[in-house]
Amino acid sequence: MKKEAIVLGVMVVFAIAFFAPVIPAAAEEESIQYDGWVGPDSALYGLKIAFENIYEAVSFSVDAKLAKQAINAEKRLAEAEAMMEKGKPEAAQKALERYMIKVAAINRTVCEDNCSETSLQNVQQRMYRHRITLQALIEDPKMPEEAKPALEMALNRSRVAEMVLSERVLKSQMMHAEDELAEIKRMVEAGDSEAVEEAMEMYMAKMREINETIERVSLSEKGLQHAQEMITRHKTVLQALIEDPKMPEEAKPALQRALNNSKIAENAIERAEEKMMRPESPPAEERPEVSPAKERPTEMHENVSEERPTEAPAEGRSEEVPAKGRPEEVPAGKVSEGGGKGDR
Repeated sequence: MKKEAIVLGVMVVFAIAFFAPVIPAAAEEESIQYDGWVGPDSALYGLKIAFENIYEAVSFSVDAKLAKQAINAEKRLAEAEAMMEKGKPEAAQKALERYMIKVAAINRTVCEDNCSETSLQNVQQRMYRHRITLQALIEDPKMPEEAKPALEMALNRSRVAEMVLSERVLKSQMMHAEDELAEIKRMVEAGDSEAVEEAMEMYMAKMREINETIERVSLSEKGLQHAQEMITRHKTVLQALIEDPKMPEEAKPALQRALNNSKIAENAIERAEEKMMRPESPPAEERPEVSPAKERPTEMHENVSEERPTEAPAEGRSEEVPAKGRPEEVPAGKVSEGGGKGDR
């Protein structure tokens, strides 16, 4: 019995190493392509998925688990794309279903566990690529209509995951900024001006990252509201530090710059809120552009119709030329007749 357990354990380890090899850290940022081996059209596909799940479960850290989940989700997406190119919609559907299951697992890991900011950013970038890939597949004119509902469902799941990751990244950045702000306050109370300046540089660097995150990623209304509340707290603390009589005068310019950065973050949040409302405006903006384009041909026809009367006299003149020639022939006839009478 003991030998059987050992043999089974060795087989499991071998299978994990065979079906789900460790991917180097450098490859985690690269997009994954379908390798054509044990795809959703294979009888061994379920076994492959099972061993990948075991490989995720035995991760030594939450960050490693999240990275594996993101990579496996990208594998499912690559498999679905490959199956569609091969004309196997049922296999593609199976891969998309597995993709959505893996995206749900990513959301659980992100929400339940304490992932690092770097890990969250890496996975968020992957989910962004997933969204672009799915959108391109949906818009592909060669894509069968019956395949689009599953793709749209996967796209929605991808968007939700990207938003969850983005909000977690922003929350982590804001917490680090608050830690730096608390450090500034402690150093002010200790009278260490050099440490105050150093902490100020760290705080401002983190605020720049926050501004970039707000500008770049998609956030929910709740996420933006949470960010606004944190920025308001930062402004209150910074204003109090500037007005603190213990604050050295040489440190106040840096604090004022930090306060200005907080205001810049507020502006970024306002732009993000406008961006959230923007999808409703394009149809209204397109209407005035279409109507002039439709009116231009009618204007051209009107101009042509106005020019036609001017061409009529030109045609009439060409007809009058022979008419003028006829009266000249009549006198010539009379002369000939007169000449005839004279001869007589």
